[in-house]
Amino acid sequence: MTFERFTVKARQAVVAAQEQARLLKHDHIGTEHILLGLLAVPDGTAARVLHQLGCDKETALADITALATPGTKESSGHIPFAPRAKKTLEIALREAQRLHHDNIGTEHILLALVTEGEGVGAQVLAGRVAPISRVRAAVLASIEGPRDAPAAPWPAGTPATEDTVSTAGALAGGAPVGSHHLLEAMLRAENSMAARVLRELGVDPDAVAAKIDELDPETTTDANPEESAARKMEIRLVGDEVHLILRDPATVTVARKVTELSGGPIQGVGPVAGMFVPLWRSTHQLLLRIQGMLGPEPEEEDTAESPVAKAVRTVLAPRLRR
Repeated sequence: MTFERFTVKARQAVVAAQEQARLLKHDHIGTEHILLGLLAVPDGTAARVLHQLGCDKETALADITALATPGTKESSGHIPFAPRAKKTLEIALREAQRLHHDNIGTEHILLALVTEGEGVGAQVLAGRVAPISRVRAAVLASIEGPRDAPAAPWPAGTPATEDTVSTAGALAGGAPVGSHHLLEAMLRAENSMAARVLRELGVDPDAVAAKIDELDPETTTDANPEESAARKMEIRLVGDEVHLILRDPATVTVARKVTELSGGPIQGVGPVAGMFVPLWRSTHQLLLRIQGMLGPEPEEEDTAESPVAKAVRTVLAPRLRR
C-alpha cells in the first residue's frame, strides 16, 4: 500500500504498526497494531486524543495481548496488512474526504478504527473508552486545534521527470501511485535518461508490462484497496445491456446488505434516477476514453497527443485489446 496522501505522522504511525506486529511476532498487521502505531507517535493528533481519554500505549498493549496472543516465530521482511487493517486505511481516506481534508492524518486513521468497529483495535478502544462514540467526538473537537502537517511536496524535476510523474499518475487513475506505475512511465518517457539506460541494458518495456500483469501487487508494499478492487472489475456487453461488474468483497458485502434492505434490485425510477446519474456519467466517460485509446492515433499536428497522453496510450491500448 502506498501512502501518498498520508501526513508525515500518519506514515510514522503505519511504520510503527508494522514494528509492533513484528515485536508481537504476528504474521500480519491488524487493527490492533494500527492502534499501537498511533500511540507510538505521541505528538500526533490521534495519540493526544487517546491520552486525553485515558488510553495509553502500555494499557493498550496489555489489552491487545489478552485478546491476541503473541506469536512464537520471528517475522522477517514485509509483513502484510490483514483485511480489516486494509479496510481501516481505506475508511481513513473516506473520513478525510468527509471532513474536506486534503491529507490523511493520524486523526482520520483513529476515526477509521472506530468506524470499522469490529477489529481488535476497536474492541480495545471500546473496553477503555465507553461509549466508543466518545473517541469520535474527541477527535472532531480536536480538529479545531493543531492538525498533523502534510508531507513535503514533490521536489521540482526535469521535463522528463514531470512527464514520468504525470504518466504514472494517469496510470494510477486517481489511486495512490505505485512503483509499478512509475516503472512503466519511466520506460515509456520519450528521450528520458532513465528510458535510454533501461533500454540499453536490454530491458524490454513489453516484457516488463507482462510481468507486472502477472504479479499480484497485494503481496507487495504497493498494495492499496482502490487498485485491488479495480483489478476485479469488468465491463461486459450482453445483448443490448452493458454490465458493470464489481467483485471486491467490500462492495459485494454492501450490495448484499442493500439488496436485503430494498428487497431486490434497485432501479433508476423517478427521483431515484438522480442517484444513478454520477455512475452513468463516469461509466459513459470511461467508455468514451477507452474508445479513444483503441482508435487511431491523431495525425494532424494541431491534434497531436502530448507525451503523457501518448505514453498512457502505449501502456494501456495493448492491454485493452486482449
